[in-house]
Amino acid sequence: MSSLEAVVSELRRSSARSSAATYALHAVLAIAGWVLAVSLVARVLPVEAARAIALAGVPVAVACVIVVWVVARPRPMRLMRTADLRLGLRERLSTAWERRTESGPLDEALRRDALAHAARVQISRAFPIRWRRGEALVAAAVVIAAVALAVLPNAMDQVLAQRRADRTAQSSAASTIAAAKKKLAASSTLAPVDREVLKVLQDAQAKIASARDPRTALQTITPAEQALLSLSDPRTPARATTAQNLANQLAGTNAGASASRALNASPQQGAQAVRQLASQLQDMSPADRAQLAQALATAAQQAKDPAMAASLQQAASALSSNDVSAAAQALDAVAGQLDSLQQQESNDQEIASAINALEAARQQLASQADRDSGSTPAAGASPAAARPGAGPGNGSGNANGNGNGNGNGSGNGNGNGGTSGLGTSGSGSGAGPAARSTERVYVPAPPVPGQVDNDPTPLGPGQDVPLTPYGQVIAAYQQAALEATQQSLIPGSEQDLIRQYFSSLDEPSSGQ
Repeated sequence: MSSLEAVVSELRRSSARSSAATYALHAVLAIAGWVLAVSLVARVLPVEAARAIALAGVPVAVACVIVVWVVARPRPMRLMRTADLRLGLRERLSTAWERRTESGPLDEALRRDALAHAARVQISRAFPIRWRRGEALVAAAVVIAAVALAVLPNAMDQVLAQRRADRTAQSSAASTIAAAKKKLAASSTLAPVDREVLKVLQDAQAKIASARDPRTALQTITPAEQALLSLSDPRTPARATTAQNLANQLAGTNAGASASRALNASPQQGAQAVRQLASQLQDMSPADRAQLAQALATAAQQAKDPAMAASLQQAASALSSNDVSAAAQALDAVAGQLDSLQQQESNDQEIASAINALEAARQQLASQADRDSGSTPAAGASPAAARPGAGPGNGSGNANGNGNGNGNGSGNGNGNGGTSGLGTSGSGSGAGPAARSTERVYVPAPPVPGQVDNDPTPLGPGQDVPLTPYGQVIAAYQQAALEATQQSLIPGSEQDLIRQYFSSLDEPSSGQ
């Protein structure tokens, strides 16, 4: 070696090679330990993106090891002392390095002697590349365990898949409501309840998107539908029926035929025609006035709306007494009531459209809730929402609930709709103690050939009643109940009760 600095450089390179192997083993152990820890947690808790988290820790572990490796580099004096110890140089290199800046009578001799002895040995042997056997075995064991946990099936994967499916169903349901909101906002026909309907849909969308699971999200549908139904005017069906009866009566008159056609087209056009009819009263012949007065009187008798009935009766009485001015004022009042009916029908159409969107969201959430509980998904949408129609419509719903045990309950709900065909949701609930998982359920035995199916199989003396285990019949009962909901006018809210009932039966019996 030509100088002590050259010796230090050689020793530094040798030390770096030796420590690099050691720290590489440290890095492998750190990476494997991190992956193993994440894998263990992912098997106990449903961790989203567990593999991504494990991979993200790899560069962090490598960076930490590199930083420690750089910071822990030995200083020149430590390199010299290690070389003296491992190469048998009897502290020549460390002494010469310590006095490298001195100029005493022996200092130059010490440096020459140290360099001479260093030239006779291989400096790189001071820092050989060696592996710590214990650490290598630990690293190998951790790597094997981490790979095994990463490859073997994980029960939490099913939980995560269900959560992703739940989020997808809730997102789809929220998107359905958002599409209905967009459609209502873009509609050219503005209804007085537009703002209230949009607010109800907005609240329902937010609650569905933030719900814990589809079953919880389902609980927000029925209150939203009830809030929408409360926006509908209960007088709409009666007023629509009265307008239709008026059109029928005017159809048989000479003066009111055109008004009848306009009423059949829409209340708005009917209102315009009635006002035009009022302006023509002065020019009518006495016979036409008498005929019109009779038609108005009959329509007043058949009217279901008290306000319209009073206006029609006033118009009929005024025409009968040849008071044209009073009759015109009464007909103007009828036209105003028809304008109000048009607004009410527009409201009902908006409400029906919003309820249809909520029912579509209910079906999506209910299907996912059925899959989560392991039951068969519902085959169709709930009939709770009515759709807009051209003529008078009525919506009704009935629901009955029975609990297995000593109690039973039933509920009925009815609703009426106007010309938009809006029907209110039926409601019902059942009460009574459900069958416990330890309760013995009696099921009729198979019929004897030749006997009527409804007759029980006769038992011999001392013969016990045939029994079927609870677990073998509950699935069939659940399937039959869910199929029955699709064949009767049971609202979606009551379908949820049926699903919850059978889910509650399944939970305590799952261990049997």
